[in-house]
Amino acid sequence: MAARSHQPPHRGTVQANSIALDAVIITHDRPKRKAVRGVETRSVADNTRPARLIVLSVDGMHPSFYRGPDELRLKLPNIKALAAAGAGADAMGSVYPSTTYPAHATLLTGTPPRVHGIYSHLVSLDPTEPARRWHWFAQAIRVPALWSVARAGGLTTAAVSWPVSAGAPIDFNLPEIWDPAAPDPHQDFRTVARHATPGLFEELASALPLSVDRARPDHLRGEVALYLWKKYRPDLLLVHFVGYDHQAHHYGPRSSEAMAALEEADAEVGRLRDASCGEDSVTFVVLSDHGFLPVEKEVAPLVILGEEGLFGTNAEGEPKLRHLGAVQAGGSFAVFWLETPTAAEQRALDCSLERLKATGAVAEVVDRRKLESLGSDPDAEWMLDAAPGFCFSKRFAGPAISESTEDRGTHGHLPGREGMEASFVIAGPGVAPGRNLGRIKLTDVAPTLAVRLGMPPDMLACEVEPLNLG
Repeated sequence: MAARSHQPPHRGTVQANSIALDAVIITHDRPKRKAVRGVETRSVADNTRPARLIVLSVDGMHPSFYRGPDELRLKLPNIKALAAAGAGADAMGSVYPSTTYPAHATLLTGTPPRVHGIYSHLVSLDPTEPARRWHWFAQAIRVPALWSVARAGGLTTAAVSWPVSAGAPIDFNLPEIWDPAAPDPHQDFRTVARHATPGLFEELASALPLSVDRARPDHLRGEVALYLWKKYRPDLLLVHFVGYDHQAHHYGPRSSEAMAALEEADAEVGRLRDASCGEDSVTFVVLSDHGFLPVEKEVAPLVILGEEGLFGTNAEGEPKLRHLGAVQAGGSFAVFWLETPTAAEQRALDCSLERLKATGAVAEVVDRRKLESLGSDPDAEWMLDAAPGFCFSKRFAGPAISESTEDRGTHGHLPGREGMEASFVIAGPGVAPGRNLGRIKLTDVAPTLAVRLGMPPDMLACEVEPLNLG
């Protein structure tokens, strides 16, 4: 078995299918609209010019919320109106693991994690690291994303708290990034300011009340998005709303707290929709990255792996990394050999796996063959998919199985698991009102949005046809 370092050999550069992307100039100056060499831009419908796009991600939103909100006593008038005015999917299949960062990279590249290179939310494979870094930086995406395609076409872009966007070629960018040691990421404005478009955070701080109630991160993101939309009139605006995801984790996917957060996200959708009223060329997209499942118990694989001697301890008695890496993602858990294991280490891992399966907390062991078919991480030895009612914990101490005290909802499961479906609604010129798109995939989104912007989808590295919206 070949040895693997913290950056395994598969995690290298992939040559992108990127015609005309040499026309992209990475600069914070607003570009002038220009022709892209060898590319003819297309209109989204006869007698219309390419659309301006507002793309709103409501993290964790399941399609049942806009397909049947009345039954849930859920008030989503704005998302429901957009679905009636345009097209919507019954369900959108996520990626594996079905977590925010790999899913958002797929949404804007049209490729699975195995191609774009964002395999999980975490950069580090070391589970003993006290404050692990996330995949905040766009340079980790190995293929063209929609913002690069837009830049190549001379379009203006803006993004508010979009995952994996720090350092991206976005004209007005307030990325999602924080100090992993910060007690409250939503209040870590200093790190955001450091990685935002130069001068933009200071401009926003003087124009907007950035010290709004910390319990309302979506309202703040909506305020920033409205400001950028009205002042700079971007051709592509990306906004990531997180309130529902956070409340669904803490209280459960259909808790009153989670439903209230979803209704607040809908209100922000409404404010942005109102701001674009009267502009016939605007296409409005509301989507999500994954669904949610309820949690009752947690299983701690690291406890069992540690008991089998696969982690050491330092002088303070804390866990110490040896040759095995791991990534916990709620509904999934992956292990990696960072160095070639000894025969004893391999036996210890095999024994750990049998012990984990015996707990009843594992629905499926996803081997390398299936990981490849899912377009998932090529370097994982295996990934575990949690059984109904369970989530995976990152703790090293305590019992292997316990009642879940931190999370009452989770995601990260296999995309085929019922409840993991993501959402997709699109309305705008050339989109047939009330059109049912059936079941689609996250990979369908980027080429569809590229066409809406008037850009050919083959500027992306995907081989997926745009959705038929007419």
